[in-house]
This record gives sequence, C-alpha cells and structure tokens, in this order.
Amino acid sequence: MRGRFQSLRIRMPLSLVAVSMATSFFVFMAIGVQSAVNLRADLQRSLVSEARALSAIVTEAVRHDDVWTAYTAVNGGRYSGIEYDERESFRVVLDQYGRIFASDRPRQFPLAAALDDTPLAWLLADMTLQARGGAVSHAEWDGRQFVLLPLLSEDGQVGTLLMAGPKDAVRIRLLALLKQGLLVMIGLLAVIVPLGWAWGSRLVAPLVQLAQCMRRISQDRIEDLECPVYTGGDEIGQLGQGFRSMLEELRAKQELERQMLAQDRLAAIGRIAGGVAHEINNPLTGMLVAIDSYRQQPASARNHDKTLGLIERGLRQIQETVSALLVECRVERRDCTPDDIDDIERLLQANEAARRVALSWHNGLQAPLPLPANAVRQILLNLGLNALQAAAGSGGGSVRVDIEQSGRDLILAVSNDGEPIPQSQLEHIFEPFHTGRPGGTGLGLWITYQIVVQLGGEIEVSSDDQGTCFRAVLPLEEGAVAELAEGRR
Repeated sequence: MRGRFQSLRIRMPLSLVAVSMATSFFVFMAIGVQSAVNLRADLQRSLVSEARALSAIVTEAVRHDDVWTAYTAVNGGRYSGIEYDERESFRVVLDQYGRIFASDRPRQFPLAAALDDTPLAWLLADMTLQARGGAVSHAEWDGRQFVLLPLLSEDGQVGTLLMAGPKDAVRIRLLALLKQGLLVMIGLLAVIVPLGWAWGSRLVAPLVQLAQCMRRISQDRIEDLECPVYTGGDEIGQLGQGFRSMLEELRAKQELERQMLAQDRLAAIGRIAGGVAHEINNPLTGMLVAIDSYRQQPASARNHDKTLGLIERGLRQIQETVSALLVECRVERRDCTPDDIDDIERLLQANEAARRVALSWHNGLQAPLPLPANAVRQILLNLGLNALQAAAGSGGGSVRVDIEQSGRDLILAVSNDGEPIPQSQLEHIFEPFHTGRPGGTGLGLWITYQIVVQLGGEIEVSSDDQGTCFRAVLPLEEGAVAELAEGRR
C-alpha cells in the first residue's frame, strides 16, 4: 500500500483532490465568518431603523403621559396579551427617571418599575453612558442585540427607547445559511473531486509513460524499443524530447559499439592469422631450405637421416601450433580426480630439477570433481611451466601451486618469485602470440584463458616485486557441491 502511494499516478490526483477539498473548506469557513458579521450588522441596522421609526410616536406619548399610545406603538398597533416567547424580541420605553413607561412584555417589565431590579440594569447603565448627546448605542449580551435610543423633544430628553432583537437570532440564521452552504459545497465537491482526479491523472500520465519507457531500456533491446512519449512545449514535453534524444544517442552508440566490436574481431582474426602464418612459415622455410640443400648435394654426400629429422621437427612444430589453435572443452569427458592433479605435479617435478627451482605443491582435493580432467590438467600444466620458467629466469627461485575447493568453485593458484611482469605486458598477457619470453610462441596463456572461459570461470593475474600469481576460478556444475558434501559425510 505504501509503494502505491509513492507513485505520482496516485499522489498527483490525490493532491489535487485534497487541495480542492481544503480550498472548499476554507472558503466555506470564510463565508461562514463573513455571514456572521453581516447578519449581526443587518440585525443592528434593523433594530436602529425600527427604533427611529417608533421614536417619534413614543416621544410624544411619553411627553403627554399617554401610556396607551406608547403601549400600542411598541406592540405594533395590536394587543399582545400576556403570553410571549422568551426568545422573541422586546421593546421597553423608559421615562426620564428611568422607570418603565411601556413595554410589549408587561409581566416581565411591569409599568412604573425600575430596570435597576432586572439583569439589564448594568447593560442599561453602560448603554446610557454611550448614548449621551442623543446618539444611538449598541450592545450584545446573552445572545441578543440591544439598541438604546434617547427620546428627545424640544424640552430635552423625555425618555429612552430600549429595543432587543430575538435571542440567538444570529446563530440560528447563521446555522441555516451554513447548512445551505454545506449542501452547496457537497454538491460542488461531488463535481470537483472527480474532475480533479481525472485532471490530475491526465497531468501525470506523460510522466508515468516516460517512467515506463525508461524502465524498458534495461529490459528490451534498444533497437527494438518503440515507446511514444509526450513531447509538448511544457516542462514534461521537454523531458520527453530529452528522452527521445537520449534513446537515439543510445541507438547510435550501440551501433557504433557493434561496428567497433566487429572491427576488433576482424583485427583479432587478422592478428591470429598473421601469427599462425608466421609460426607455420618459419618451419616451412626451414624444411624447404633443407630439401633444397639435399637436392644440391651429390648423391654420395646426402645425409638422409639429418634431412628427415629437420623435416620431422618442422612438421611437429606446425602440428603443435595447429593443435593449440583447436583447443576446446569437449562434451565427452571424465571428471577430474586427485590423481589427475598429482600427475601434473610429477610432470612439473621433472622440470623443477632441470631448472633448479623449488616447487611447493598443495593438492586440497579429496574426491572427484565434475570438471573435465584434461582441461584442468592443461590449465595447471601451462601455468606451472610458465611459473617454472619465470622463476628459473631469475637464477633459481620457488614456485607454489595451491588447488582447493571453496564452496561452489575450484580455485587454482600458481605463484612464483621471479621478475615481475611489466604493466605494459599485463594488459595483453592473455592475447594470442603475445609473449615476453624469448623463444615463446605466445599461445600458452591464450590457450589457458580460452579453456577457463569455456568452463565458465575467470582468471586473473597480479605481479609486483614480491612475485607473480595466476589465479583461476572454475565453477562446479549445478548440484555438484551438494553431492560432494553429502559424499564426504
């Protein structure tokens, strides 16, 4: 689930939907706050207008001590009786002494009573201070809006008109407006959310397509990759154009690498062909010279054995060169045994005595391995002979050979303490006909490399003042390690 939300195809539409909902919520709250302010102001203006409309009639009634006229005016020209709703608005007329002259709620505000005995006393006192000079004062208390208007006549202030709006009128009207607004907002969101999701999906679709195309670069062949991407004028389109350019450059680079590889192969074939021609031409030239010399000599002076010996040695040299070029790991084989390894040790010991080199041999095999015996023997023989020659070239040295099984691999390590191999030769040491030894053919290490590669292994060489070490790693076949481990138990 977490991985899905990391994808832009989910995050982009979801972000647009979240922004739309958040915007709608804040707009709704702003409208609610503004509506509350407007409702409060409208109620105050309504109370002030009504108070000013009543003030003329009520002022004359108070001036002439006409209670009935004042009572009729504050009740809207009708008799309201004594039943009233506590939440409704009310009107109270006070005389110049602050006593109740008339009201639309006679039980709550009895005639000639003082407001000092009611909870409105402190509010009335505060509003009276604000209403000095005939100004209208406003106040809000207990969920109601209050308006206090002085009643002025030619003789001065004759009384005061106190008007209160319905209790919780602003809250009730605001809740009604918010309910309507909420329904409208839900309706809009029902339209905006699907549109935002669809628009977000459309915006992110080119990026998703581009990501899929880039993922296919490592899976499909570049020359067969057909991946249309968006290439408009915006930033995403520029990414698409850059991807197309990169794809064309990769195709051009791959084609160039293919051509260079073909040229390298042709060059390698040319080098091999030149080397083979050189290696075969030398003994052929010697044999032709021997035959020509044989023909030019008198019959009595001809040495048949010497001439045939020269021709035989030349033919054997040609045979060895051709055999080296035909090296391969055959399907018909037998597994390599510890005795096969010991045979190579005996062959090298004969060269060890002749070259006055100390040979240290360690054979860690205890059971047959599923590797071709002839191939392993030839690898060890080639590396061992080269090591003996390198150690002997320094006036007598030592050679160490280690054979061991490590996990799923057979490791062959051959080291000597002769002169180090120059770095310039290390770079080409496994190439055919490349040799740093006088009289060498340059095929031994190349043959060794070919055998190791055919067996699916790796070979590496390191050389410094401490000596030179060739290390070949040959992988065992599937299941061979488990069988060997089971057999050793």
